[in-house]
Amino acid sequence: MMFKPAIHLCLVHNTATANVTPALDPDFKPQEVILLHSPDKEYNASCLEAILKPSGVKVFRWPIQDARDVEHIRDSILELMVERETQDIALNASGGTRPMSIAAYEIFKEFNKPIFYVHPETDYVSWINQRHLPSFNVADKIKLPAFLQAHGAEVGSLGERSGVPKNLRSLTQDLIDNVEALAKPLAALNWLAQQAEKDLTTPVLTESQRHWPELNGLIQRFASEELLTDQDNRLHFQDEAARFFVNGGWLEDYTYSLVYGLRGELPKIQDVGRSIEIIRDTTGKSVKNELDVAFLHNNHLYIIECKTKRFSKPKPADIASQDFDTPGADALYKLDTLKWMLGGVRTKVMLVSYHPLSSWDRQRAHDLGVEICTAQQLVRLESTFKRWIDD
Repeated sequence: MMFKPAIHLCLVHNTATANVTPALDPDFKPQEVILLHSPDKEYNASCLEAILKPSGVKVFRWPIQDARDVEHIRDSILELMVERETQDIALNASGGTRPMSIAAYEIFKEFNKPIFYVHPETDYVSWINQRHLPSFNVADKIKLPAFLQAHGAEVGSLGERSGVPKNLRSLTQDLIDNVEALAKPLAALNWLAQQAEKDLTTPVLTESQRHWPELNGLIQRFASEELLTDQDNRLHFQDEAARFFVNGGWLEDYTYSLVYGLRGELPKIQDVGRSIEIIRDTTGKSVKNELDVAFLHNNHLYIIECKTKRFSKPKPADIASQDFDTPGADALYKLDTLKWMLGGVRTKVMLVSYHPLSSWDRQRAHDLGVEICTAQQLVRLESTFKRWIDD
């Protein structure tokens, strides 16, 4: 039978996952979690408490004044341990600042209380001072809303848990298989659908658009699926869902379907979501972001941004000044920001684009640690996901 302490002392700083996942593991779940935190991490502690309490875990706050003053932290934890000496308490040494970890380790070692650590890559619990206790993998029970909330992001809305509709799978697969031939006309159709956001009707098609065989072929293909009609030299969409699909939502559908379908092969995929609106409010002002596709695998967050817009090339003058941001940079910087907001080094991010990226954007993606799958690579998107997860 697994050793199961009744109380976890968690060190609150920027790492939430390693504090919350052991406390939600049914075989390791404590009766109580004590949150040691400094004043500037009050919000982080509140986020953890909001996750733990509904799961039946009692939460107790133990505030400290300075997260970098080892002596102060040591005195505070010593006071806690004197108060809790007879209780079954273990230290989760996975979080906190380095002074917090050092001070807590010293006190727990003095009191001969167990100390464990959750490895950020393998998600295994290892016992530091009682090595006769076996290591184990933390159960993959946390779901996306709770995971995001633990990292300070409230879920405003979740998209439908559905992939590509059955009647549109052939169309979607054709778009993937013929990306080289369809890239330019699809970018034009994407732009038209974007212009129809207010009233589901596009501007009047230009003469060049009217006489563009590939674009007209695409329009007729989408029209045959009853997503739009071509009347009065304008495109009219059936509803907002149809306009969204034509405007690039089909790639989000396709991406979500592939990830969802991998659950049987990769059982550690514990939750998959799409069109997730998250709201963060740490300074009194709400900031909204949307995750096109996101999933949890072995308690690690994966975020995917899907783009069908065509990224234009930077102007020669901008390149000469070496001070420019290409259009693809916006998506890459967004992913990098989301990564550090929602888990840091434990979180992986990917850009899936129907169009190729410039050499500048590819280098930027490499520098930021953003995985990319673009253009002709999309036919291998499923195998790309498997390699990405396995890495």
